[in-house]
Amino acid sequence: MTDVLGWLGALCFAACGVPQAWKCYQQGHAEGLSLWFMLFWLGGEVFYVAAILMELGFIAWMMFNYAANFVCIMIMGRYYFWPRTVV
Repeated sequence: MTDVLGWLGALCFAACGVPQAWKCYQQGHAEGLSLWFMLFWLGGEVFYVAAILMELGFIAWMMFNYAANFVCIMIMGRYYFWPRTVV
């Protein structure tokens, strides 16, 4: 039962960044997003993953959440630093 709850929580947390990443992709820019927000989010994910791996080892549902969040942050960062130009 704990794994089911963990996977449900991981899916919810992982899905949090998807709408914003999708919006950045659709619009071709990340205007309105704070660089500090993205840096703190990324830093939090990196430090949290390191702590989890050192303390508990590899737990699939936790790593799924972190990987999904990392992908969302990278998509937002791509459009923050290199917005798509409209021709």
